[in-house]
Amino acid sequence: MINFYKITSVDDPFFGEFYKLYSNSFPASERRSWGGLDLELKFEKRFCAHALIQNDQFVGLFNYWTFDRFFYVEHLAISPVFRNQKIGTNAMEIFKSQVSLPIVIEVEMPSNSEAINRIRFYEDLGFKVISHYYAQPPYEGTAFLLPMILMSSNYHFANTHFELIKNTLYNDVYHFES
Repeated sequence: MINFYKITSVDDPFFGEFYKLYSNSFPASERRSWGGLDLELKFEKRFCAHALIQNDQFVGLFNYWTFDRFFYVEHLAISPVFRNQKIGTNAMEIFKSQVSLPIVIEVEMPSNSEAINRIRFYEDLGFKVISHYYAQPPYEGTAFLLPMILMSSNYHFANTHFELIKNTLYNDVYHFES
């Protein structure tokens, strides 16, 4: 059984493993710095960072945001030694069973086999690609917008409310003014 252990500060006992996996799993353009995470953990009540724990071991991470109309899963990563054991699938299924609002995620463009497999992973969990053009703002600094794909557990909601989702992500998650 997977347990979601809520991380509330960079001083948390699991934060070191959490940040190491986070840094190794996502390129700098797709993640926050240590300081950026520290700020969100301290001041943003809608942001939730979790260590995934199985049999008392750190096996992954799961970050999400709670908004009025949807949830945004920002990061999901499984430690390399625990991959291909359905831990990511189980974590997402547990999360889906505990929330009543649509879930939105970002994924890379299908430009390589890893990105294609990631899209397929989420499709197998019932997510659908939203056909609107979307680009991820930089987490920090002035980097360029990064073309990405939005997927949702509720296609109709996400397709109908795309601008709401985009503006919420831009303003609240990325602190970016478009």
